[in-house]
Amino acid sequence: MRDTSVTPTAMARPGSGRRRPFAVVAVVLLAVIGAVFVNAFLVDRTTRAAVARDGGAIEATGVVPANVLVEGDGPTIVLIHGFGAALDWWDEIAPPLAEDHRIIRLDLIGHGGTEAPQRGYSIERQAALVAAVLDAHNADKVTVIGHSMGGEVATALAEARPERIDRMILIDTPPAGAVSFDTLTRLYLSPVVGPLLDRFANDALYREALAQGFAPGFDVPQRFVADLAQLTYPAAVAAHDGSFTFRSAATIPERLAALQPAPPLLVIFGRLDVIVPVAEAQKYRAVPGARIETIDGVGHSPMVEAPDRTLALIRAFLADGTVADN
Repeated sequence: MRDTSVTPTAMARPGSGRRRPFAVVAVVLLAVIGAVFVNAFLVDRTTRAAVARDGGAIEATGVVPANVLVEGDGPTIVLIHGFGAALDWWDEIAPPLAEDHRIIRLDLIGHGGTEAPQRGYSIERQAALVAAVLDAHNADKVTVIGHSMGGEVATALAEARPERIDRMILIDTPPAGAVSFDTLTRLYLSPVVGPLLDRFANDALYREALAQGFAPGFDVPQRFVADLAQLTYPAAVAAHDGSFTFRSAATIPERLAALQPAPPLLVIFGRLDVIVPVAEAQKYRAVPGARIETIDGVGHSPMVEAPDRTLALIRAFLADGTVADN
């Protein structure tokens, strides 16, 4: 007798063949989603050891090992860079200032050559790093100059150690919580999508992100691209979040006005700043005696874009508390 039995695999239900491609797609989709989340998990745990760069040397601070560069002799000026930057952002104005001052510049936590831990990026901790470096170099009284987020660190330093601040200069430091980053930066700082962008980022992407820090048409230096490229993803997100948290808890003008007495303050803004609109500079009038100066034709980084004009304002302020004509 002929065997008419059918094996189970041959007894597929009608339509099962049509469903198989959908099952494959579902499996592939789940695999992709899983890979994205695994990537986010791994990227979020990236750390980096300290390494000397840009002429600096690694110093033990009790906070994190920091990349520090000291130049010149005389009254001390400490230069504090902004988010995603490093101590080389001061290269255009530090050497002239070092002709008659001792210039201390350092990389903030996670930036430049300073160690990048997984966590610990509050503005207050960044200020503790600056204070530790100043202590190590016996800098009791200083002029502090901060660019963008660096101005927030300068403010936190003044709050913690008001007795050691002689004068303050803030360059395009946002006074309050909101800043205007471009779409690429907002995506980069977002969960899941950000770590994926970080995985595939290249110099072209970093250069595009940096362009918003300058006036249109400015040629972003390759060394700045290298600064941003070595910033770990956890450092970028945590530093950004720490900055926003600090400004949102109390504005920079409120914090400085509350100091008794408020230190002499010069505020410099580029008129073409797209991250912090120049109109925001007027909020610093809440600080008693604050001087506000704007520089035409430059964006968020006047000390890079117009170093001579920026240096003239700084020198005049250091000399007698007045400002030079633009």
